[in-house]
Amino acid sequence: MSILMILGSLLFIIGWIWLIVIAFKTSGVLWGILNLFFQPLMGLIFCILKKVGWMQLGLMVVGMVLVMLSGGMTTISSFGR
Repeated sequence: MSILMILGSLLFIIGWIWLIVIAFKTSGVLWGILNLFFQPLMGLIFCILKKVGWMQLGLMVVGMVLVMLSGGMTTISSFGR
C-alpha cells in the first residue's frame, strides 16, 4: 500500500467522522444518522442546506482524490515491469 493511499484514506476517515459529528451537533439525530449511512450524497446535501461542514467535505474529497491517484500510479507502474 502506498503512502498516498494511506494518507488519502486517513484524510477521508477524519473528514467523514468530523462531518458526522457536526451533523449530530447542529441538526440533530436524523441528519447525523443519514450522514452516517449515506455519506457522499447526504454530506453534500447537508452542506448545501445547512451551510456548514464544507471544510470537512473538502477533506473527504481530497482524501478520495489521493486514493484514486495512488491506485492509478500503482497501475501505471505495474505496466512498466
